[in-house]
Amino acid sequence: MDKRISRTLAATLAAATLAGGTAAPVWADQPTAGGAATRTGQRAPIAGLAGVTARWRDAQGGTGPVTGFDPANGRGGDVPAGTTAVTLDGLPDGWTQSVSKDDPLTVTLAAPDQAQSRTYTFRAVSAADRFRESLKKAETIRDDRDATDAYDRASLDALGKAIGDAGKLDADTAGDQMLAKAADGLDQAVAGLRVVNWTFHGQTLAYDVASKTWTPATPLGQAPGTDEKITGGSTSNRIEVSTTASAPDVRNTLAGVTETDQVLTASHGGESFRIPIRIVQGTEITLKDGTRFTGSENGSEWTVTDTGHRLDKDNMPDTDKVELSDGSTLPVAWGKATLDPSGAAGPVWTMSGKATRTLDNGQTLTVNLTASRAWDAKLSIGVEHRTADGNTTLIPGVDLEDATAADTPLDVTLPTLPYAAAGDQYAPAVTGGDDATVTLKPTGLGDDGMRVFTGTVKATRTDGTIVTRRFTIRQPFDKPSRTVGAPDAALDGLLVNGQPIQGWDPDILEYTITAGEDDKVTVSPRAKAGQTVKASDTTLTAHSTVQHWTVTGPDGGNRTYTVTLVRDHRTPTADEAFKPSDPKDTGGTREAPGPDTATLKSVGWTKDGTYHAEKGDEYLIPEGGSFAYESYLGQIVKITPGRDHGMTWKYRIGVLAPDGVTYRTRTVTVTYLTEATHRAGLTGLSVDGRDVDGFSPDRLEYTVGVANPERYVVTPSWDKQTGMSVTKHVDGADTTLTVTSADGLTSVVYRVHVEYDAGLAATGAGVTGVIMIAVAAVLAAAGTWFASRHKPHDPDGDTDATM
Repeated sequence: MDKRISRTLAATLAAATLAGGTAAPVWADQPTAGGAATRTGQRAPIAGLAGVTARWRDAQGGTGPVTGFDPANGRGGDVPAGTTAVTLDGLPDGWTQSVSKDDPLTVTLAAPDQAQSRTYTFRAVSAADRFRESLKKAETIRDDRDATDAYDRASLDALGKAIGDAGKLDADTAGDQMLAKAADGLDQAVAGLRVVNWTFHGQTLAYDVASKTWTPATPLGQAPGTDEKITGGSTSNRIEVSTTASAPDVRNTLAGVTETDQVLTASHGGESFRIPIRIVQGTEITLKDGTRFTGSENGSEWTVTDTGHRLDKDNMPDTDKVELSDGSTLPVAWGKATLDPSGAAGPVWTMSGKATRTLDNGQTLTVNLTASRAWDAKLSIGVEHRTADGNTTLIPGVDLEDATAADTPLDVTLPTLPYAAAGDQYAPAVTGGDDATVTLKPTGLGDDGMRVFTGTVKATRTDGTIVTRRFTIRQPFDKPSRTVGAPDAALDGLLVNGQPIQGWDPDILEYTITAGEDDKVTVSPRAKAGQTVKASDTTLTAHSTVQHWTVTGPDGGNRTYTVTLVRDHRTPTADEAFKPSDPKDTGGTREAPGPDTATLKSVGWTKDGTYHAEKGDEYLIPEGGSFAYESYLGQIVKITPGRDHGMTWKYRIGVLAPDGVTYRTRTVTVTYLTEATHRAGLTGLSVDGRDVDGFSPDRLEYTVGVANPERYVVTPSWDKQTGMSVTKHVDGADTTLTVTSADGLTSVVYRVHVEYDAGLAATGAGVTGVIMIAVAAVLAAAGTWFASRHKPHDPDGDTDATM
């Protein structure tokens, strides 16, 4: 290989990477005109040398410009054969040139910074050789299979014409001047090829005619390699264009997101390149519900307001942490609850809190929280009256718009109920706002079964002070009326545990007695000669028993005596003890449809952290669930809950719209379902003191043998603490027991048919006069007894009732 060609290749491998908008074709394993091929790893180009020119000179005094000279990229170029020297002109200040002693065609430019110095090797080539090389290169490019995709039609046609003109010459016979001119035309046609298939970093670039600029369809999403170039051209004429990068613009565009923008620029053949880069690092962090943080793009403080939290009745916020979209949680530092008495819909309790977090990119996220609730000192204390069949009635008692308006005791006597109602169930029903709480004492008993409900009310005034008030509510019953009909059916007496019943009068047919929780009470009717006494219907609840006796006189007259046993109790049944959780707002983050929106987004219930919206104003809530709702951002919601009856609660809802003026109310009725209070069924059954064979709570009909089908007793057993009740009706040989759940939604009917059993009759294993009535045991005191002047006529006690 010619030494000059060898040196040219060496210089090519050491040449700098193109930059500043310069380009060169890549020719594998052969020197190009000037001997420079752009390759990865070459030295960086020097834009300041772009204006340097080179001229050749021969021994005869001939001179001319060097073909293919590229000073910025270290490419020397071609000179005619016989050239004796090359001179460089237009050097930057401080730069000097020197010629190699071994080769006059090797020129070095020394820079003030030695690292910037460049050495150029110029190749001497004959006109004929240059002509042949230029023609071969042009023909190779034209014949590339991808040439029509790489260049536009006009420049390819110009290349074809130059090849056609050159084909008319014979390199061996044509003169040097003619061959040089033809070679110049070929080189210019190759250099003039307009590339139209530029790509960069895997993206095809598109050309904008107006700006004469090539750009990708979308910004690059990642940084390209440091030696990555814009490429284009055909297989044999692959052209690479180096780019110049702008200074990066780094911005925090979202919470948790850093965006870096940069632009790569270059130029080639009079056309520009502009390649934007947008690198997004991180994922936006929001509140768990999607609420976004706001902040300035270059600022470090990003904030969000979360006003959807509620205070409970003790002014404790509903959360102590904030959950973010990336799964992290931030602890909340809450302040002190304050009361604003000037709210548009009334006084409002509010509390402010803050949660912060500093991210790895330097951003500080701050969540400003507000929890609130309406001040509410309303109070209603009534009495819930529930019959054995599950029907309930609310009897109004105390009803205060503001329990703090006075500090005097509250004493109310309710309207008197019929004497027959004394055996039903009665329980206090409290409906109070969060700022009025009630502490109940055990229910007391008065004369004739009167229920006495007492307790204490504590309410918070708008100035934060506490007022305490005692209350007493009495539910009296009529005294039993006298009966003068059927005198032959008047009993001789009624004994309670062997003593005459208090207030005994043969013509008074209804009596009420009281007993303690564990007291055994036996009521024994005493018949006169010729009378027949039968125990008939019975009504049983957890804390009361109503027993009826039908007396038939010798003249056919009939009377029914009724004894109601009311037991004092300190252990509440499941329905009495049930207290639902405080209402929960699961919304408060979505913008209201309008500033005057005073309706909730929805009402419903929550269970296990999941909210279930309901469509109507009456619905059931399963066990473990609690009343909930969804408010809109900026609304103030006031909830006043209260027991309506049994397991049914009413929630009075007041909503103040975001405009602070519009106010609406709504009442929602829900029934809570629990396993205990929704259950109805017996746990056992006995007839004449013997357990019924084959009893099962799911089996509803039985046939049982007895010694006397006209004198038998069916005794039910059930879980009294659930609050369910049992009504027993006797019709000859058939007894019907109706069991009703505490919530009144479930009832089960058992039927018992008795028939004569000769074996039992022979052994005397019948009732023998003792009628057993099962009731719940709850402690209370009995009345005052007095002695009977009449001798009992029932020595066997066959109509006694153990209650």
